[in-house]
Parts: sequence; C-alpha cells; structure tokens
Amino acid sequence: MIIDDSMKFCNLFAQMIKEADLSNVKFYTALGIKKPYFYDILSGKVNPPPPERQIAMLQLLRPKPEQIALFFDLTAQERNEVPADIAQKLKNKDLCK
Repeated sequence: MIIDDSMKFCNLFAQMIKEADLSNVKFYTALGIKKPYFYDILSGKVNPPPPERQIAMLQLLRPKPEQIALFFDLTAQERNEVPADIAQKLKNKDLCK
C-alpha cells in the first residue's frame, strides 16, 4: 500500500476512536495505558506503540478492513519497522520455509 507522506498515524488513530464511539478515557483505561502516554500517541509526540499494543488497540477499535492495513502500514512507517501483521506471519516458521 502506498502511503501519502502527509498522512500520520495519530490522525488515523483519533478518527478510529471516534468511529468506534469510545471516549478517550474508556479507550486508554481498557487498553491499560496511562493518560499522558495516550495523549502523547494521540498528538503524535511519540512513535506509535509496539506491535503487541497495536493488536490490542485494533481489538478495541474494531476498524473497517481497509483501516487495518492502513493502521499497520502507518505504524510501521513511523516506527521504521516491518508492519505488525506481516511480522506476526513471519513468526510462523512453516510459512517462512
């Protein structure tokens, strides 16, 4: 997927929370993170969270299918990592053969 350089994870994240009809407090409490860290993610002051947390976020947000790929692509781009969904598949040693 080609990502526009102006697109940021924090913007997609805020939109997904709104679409999930979750309050910020309910979201970060359910996710088990502290308020300051949540707002740092939301404002783009810190990199997106690590892969395990990304998956937990998606479980709470229940996004549209097209948002899932974008979510993983943006987090990977900003973290300078392989997308979490691809990394999970690579852990399967049978697939790697």
